Amino acid sequence: MKLKGLLLGLLVASSSLFAADFISYEELSSKLKDENKKAGTYATTEEVQKALKAKDWLVADVRTMEEWAAAHIKGSVRIGRQAPEKGLALHALDMEDKFIKPNLIIVCNSAARASIEAETIRKMGFNQVKVYDLYSWIDECNPVVTKYTVKQDKGGTGLKFGNFYAEHCKTKN
Repeated sequence: MKLKGLLLGLLVASSSLFAADFISYEELSSKLKDENKKAGTYATTEEVQKALKAKDWLVADVRTMEEWAAAHIKGSVRIGRQAPEKGLALHALDMEDKFIKPNLIIVCNSAARASIEAETIRKMGFNQVKVYDLYSWIDECNPVVTKYTVKQDKGGTGLKFGNFYAEHCKTKN
């Protein structure tokens, strides 16, 4: 009985040691965003605009399908977080798995998910991987597009609404 108690005590003590190493999602994403800013890998809006026009850059969005459908940067592609390597292979590689777009800007709402995904994606061999937040794009009066129509979402078919701007952008002009 004493041995069981001792083993249980050791198990509880050792598990609390490992718990001290746990870092929450908020802490991790905040730390990685700060690291991207310090390293110069947090893209500016101007860099995103240039990347959208460049042949060797891909602007890839890791948000959910619902977020993407609601608003995204025209010219970007959705790769999601569940299997981003599949989306990247589709858009950044040729049929022989050679890079046609060796540089990436990873987008999400606040750059939290983008910062976490960028850690893995950087190890996949891309020349440059930067992160960016959609909030900056919108706040700086750049348009977003949507897949929604006046009826149910049908993949952007039917009526097309064009570009949307943040409310404060209407008063700027």
